[in-house]
Amino acid sequence: MTKEDTIDLNLLIATFRCFNEQLYNLKGKHSKIVKLKFNRLLKVARAYDNEIVKLTGNSEEIEHVYDQLMDIILEVKTIVIKQQK
Repeated sequence: MTKEDTIDLNLLIATFRCFNEQLYNLKGKHSKIVKLKFNRLLKVARAYDNEIVKLTGNSEEIEHVYDQLMDIILEVKTIVIKQQK
């Protein structure tokens, strides 16, 4: 695997972890059938995230990318909220 391939893989894994966190942030916000489907998605995402952690052993590289992506997501969220007001 080349260095660029490793970077792409780390970015993909960190992106998924961000996706999982965003799902968790929405937990309990849905009702009825949507809630059932959402909870299934959350359960699968959590299981996949656990497997990533086992596979990577909490890699510092992935954690760094994950932290940076979450910072970007939170910054975009803040901008969108300000634009909605």
